[in-house]
Amino acid sequence: MTNYVNITLALFSFVISSLSWPALAQAQDGLSSPPSLQSTEIFTKEEKTLIQSGRIFKVCNVIQQASNDASLGIVKLIAGKSGLKFEATPLIPWAEALKGLKEGRCHVLPWATKTEERSKVMNFTRPYVRIKRVVVSKKQEPYIRDLDEVSDKVFAMLKSNYAVTQIRKNYPHMQFVYVDTVQDEIDHILQGKAYGTVVSLYSAANLFNNEQVRELKVVGVLPPFYDDIASLATRKENNVLHSILEKSLIATNPRLIEEYMTEGAVVSYDPEVDYQKYWSVLFAVILLVSLLVWWNRYLKTLNAKLKESQRKLELLSVTDSLTKVYNRLKMDEVFIQEIDTCSRYGTPLSVIMLDVDYFKKINDEFGHIVGDNVLVKIAQLIKSSLRRNDFLGRWGGEEFLIISPLTNLDKAELVAEKLRAALVNTKFAPLKKVTASFGVAEWKEGESQESLISRADAALYRAKDDGRNKVSV
Repeated sequence: MTNYVNITLALFSFVISSLSWPALAQAQDGLSSPPSLQSTEIFTKEEKTLIQSGRIFKVCNVIQQASNDASLGIVKLIAGKSGLKFEATPLIPWAEALKGLKEGRCHVLPWATKTEERSKVMNFTRPYVRIKRVVVSKKQEPYIRDLDEVSDKVFAMLKSNYAVTQIRKNYPHMQFVYVDTVQDEIDHILQGKAYGTVVSLYSAANLFNNEQVRELKVVGVLPPFYDDIASLATRKENNVLHSILEKSLIATNPRLIEEYMTEGAVVSYDPEVDYQKYWSVLFAVILLVSLLVWWNRYLKTLNAKLKESQRKLELLSVTDSLTKVYNRLKMDEVFIQEIDTCSRYGTPLSVIMLDVDYFKKINDEFGHIVGDNVLVKIAQLIKSSLRRNDFLGRWGGEEFLIISPLTNLDKAELVAEKLRAALVNTKFAPLKKVTASFGVAEWKEGESQESLISRADAALYRAKDDGRNKVSV
C-alpha cells in the first residue's frame, strides 16, 4: 500500500505579485475584465496569417526547479488562446537559453529582464510578473538588513543573471562566482565556496524539494530595486510574433498569472510499505503522515500571515502614507508604462493635475490636523469618482495627479469639471467650503513625461490666475 501526501509550500508566494500593468490597456469604459482572444479582431492580417500557418514556435525551456514545465506553461497561459502553437526545448540553464534565443535555436524566452544591451537584439513584451529577490545562505548565518552587511562575501550567481549587474551598481567590489543552475548555487554554499546567493523566490522553490534545505535559509529580502521583472523575449526579426505575444499579454487576466506563479513547489512523501512484514513501520508512517498534515496546516496559517504582511509592505512602498493613494514613485512607473503603450499603439493619454486652493490658509487657521483630514477626504472623493483603469497619486503637498489611459483631452476636461463640482458640493467641517484648481493636458506623440507634466502644471496655474476653482486645458 502506498501513502501519498502532497504539501504545497507557498512560502515564496507572499512576495510574488503579478503586475497590474497588463490590465492597463483595458477598454476605455473601465471594463473589469480584459478583452477576449476568441475574436481575432485585435490581430492584423499579417498576425492572423502567422497564427493560421500552423508553425510551431520553440520555447526556451529554462530550468526552474519549481516545475520542469514552468517555461512552456507560462507562455501557453499568456498566448495559448491566440492560436499559436508552442513546444519546449530540452531543459537548459538560463545562460544557455539566452544564447539559444540569440542564435535562433528557440523563439520565445520567458523570465527575461529587459536591459539596454539585450534590447539591441531582442523584443520584450511588457512585464507579466514581478518577483522578490532574496539572499540565501547557511542556516547558522545571521539575518541581514541589506547587502552592505555582506558586501565583502563571495556570492554564487547564475551566468548572465541581470541581478549581478544591479548589485554591481551599488557594490562594485562584491565578488561573484558564476554557475549554471540554482542547484549549483546551493552546492557552492554547502561546500563553503560561497557565502550565499541572490535568487528570485520562484527560482528558490527547489529548496523546498531538497533535503539540503535543512542547512539553508533565507537571510534577507532585497528592496524593490532588485526585483526580478520578467517579460517574454523574442528575436528582433520576429516582430509579428512579438506583436501577437504583446496583445495576448494585454488580454490575459493578471489574476491567472498570479495564481500560476503562486502554485509553488510540491513536496511528496511516498513510502513503500509491506504491511505483512513491517507492522512497526506502518505505525511510524501513520505517525509521520499525521505530523505532516499538522505541519501543513501550521504552514498554511503561517504563510497566510506572511503573505498578508508582505502585501501590506508592498502596498506601503507604492502608497502615500497619509492619503493612501499612489505615491510619486509609483506614478513615475505608471507614466513610463503608459507612454510606452501610447507610443506603440497610438492610443490617447491625458493627465489631470489639481491643487487645493488656499491650502496654506487652511493649515494656518485651522491647524495641520484639519489640513491633513482635508487631503484624505479629497483623495477618497476623487478615487471613488474615477474609472478602474485610471491612476490617482499624490504628486506634492496639496497637489494630486490623475493619469487617464485611453482618454482624450475633451473627455479628461469633463472628468476634471465633474471632480471640481463634486469638491464644491462636499462638506469639509469645520471649513465652509474647499475648492481646487485643475490643469488638463493630453500626451502628444514623441513627448516626454516631463514635457506633459509641465504643460499640465502650466494649465493648473492658469486656472489659479483666473480666480481658482476652475479647470484649464
